[in-house]
Amino acid sequence: MADQLTDGEEVGLAEMLKAREKRAGRQAELIQQYHVPLVSFGLNIAGPVKVFELARWSFSEGCEQIEIRLKAYGLRILYREESRKKTGCEAYFCVDGSAEEIKKILTDLEEEHTLGRLFDIDVLGTDGRKVSRTELGYPERTCLLCGRPAFECSRSRKHSVAELFERVCTVMWDFFSKRYADNVSFLAVRALLYEVMATPKPGLVDQNNTGSHKDMDIFTFETSALAILPYFSAFTAYGISNCRKEPETFLEGIRPIGIQAEISMRRATEGVNTHKGAIFSMGFLCAAIGRLYGKQIPYSRPALMEVCRRIASPIAAEMEEMKNRPAVTNGEKIYKKYGVRGIRGEAAEGFPTLFNQSLPHLSALIREGYSLNDAGIITLIYILASTEDTNLISRSSYEKMQEIKEQMKGLIAGGFEKKNYREILIQLDREFIRENLSPGGSADLLALTYFLDFYETGKVPGSLKA
Repeated sequence: MADQLTDGEEVGLAEMLKAREKRAGRQAELIQQYHVPLVSFGLNIAGPVKVFELARWSFSEGCEQIEIRLKAYGLRILYREESRKKTGCEAYFCVDGSAEEIKKILTDLEEEHTLGRLFDIDVLGTDGRKVSRTELGYPERTCLLCGRPAFECSRSRKHSVAELFERVCTVMWDFFSKRYADNVSFLAVRALLYEVMATPKPGLVDQNNTGSHKDMDIFTFETSALAILPYFSAFTAYGISNCRKEPETFLEGIRPIGIQAEISMRRATEGVNTHKGAIFSMGFLCAAIGRLYGKQIPYSRPALMEVCRRIASPIAAEMEEMKNRPAVTNGEKIYKKYGVRGIRGEAAEGFPTLFNQSLPHLSALIREGYSLNDAGIITLIYILASTEDTNLISRSSYEKMQEIKEQMKGLIAGGFEKKNYREILIQLDREFIRENLSPGGSADLLALTYFLDFYETGKVPGSLKA
């Protein structure tokens, strides 16, 4: 667990007692002022440190969930107040409704939410009396460590403060790590969907047609993307949980995740290879982002690029070994014949095309006012001009791939994005389809570009983005 997330200022017993008196006084004031039941919310944290980064995240989550629950049941919040002092985070909600009903709703929250055992939610009636969970038929709260009634362990001091504090922090860390991994996975799949929807794209599946493909369409890609969503979360979680290991050791751990993702993809598409390359490359990015999160290293493009390079470093040695054995895949055959390393080489170098070409171009185009669709299709031309797409080689020849690369450079030199770029791309699409060309490797890089743009401009809790 990142140490900086559990650091905070210690408070003494006298300060805590004074804070308790102030809390009681403020509760009485709010009840008298609004004449409705009061929800008083804080966190159950053992020990002298009450406020630290993980606690602040948990407090915000609790406040949000309380508001959502109350609104879902049609209860109106007349007043809301929050404070984050060193003696603890506190919130008050003046709610128009029955104190018993409010207590039941919020006790369900405590019982159901992953962080619920850490939530300390009191409901006071207009007479100032706290509604007990037991009088509504709920069991006493249990100990975080042993599962016995909490009051018994507290009274006998069965567990040390250090043990309890460590457990509290672990519960918080596990919750936010999983949420973070799930959010990253959502962005990854969103990027895959935006890539296939970007239209027009030469030789690729898009909203206009299936490009140079007879075995897949836009719906195949959508089905595939949803099928592999959980695995991007698993890649990210692997990076988080193994963040103390050197990135050079990650490949052995993330490969099985990628294999499982490919199996799920083929089952969903009835054997069609829609996202094999994207699983490989997006898996590296997710694992690398997970490692940054786990170590709480502020996000930056150079930092992520370096972690990706280190994770993929064993691939360079594998490619050397490949020279001395028979080639199996199209990528291996192309590498042995032309020395083109494709996406493996991109990964081994930390995805230079992504970080140095496509992402800066996409970001600049969006800043200039281009839509995500148009910024994407224009960026695809920059990718084609910057990389050696092994899919193009396998469908034609090395010479044809180089010819296309030079053609794209010419378009860029001629101010492609300032002209009628859509018409140009539609014409290119016709040419690519006629010659059965499909730049699938470049499409994968476009998906990665969308992904990092979404990550950089979105809100991913706990990412410490610079």
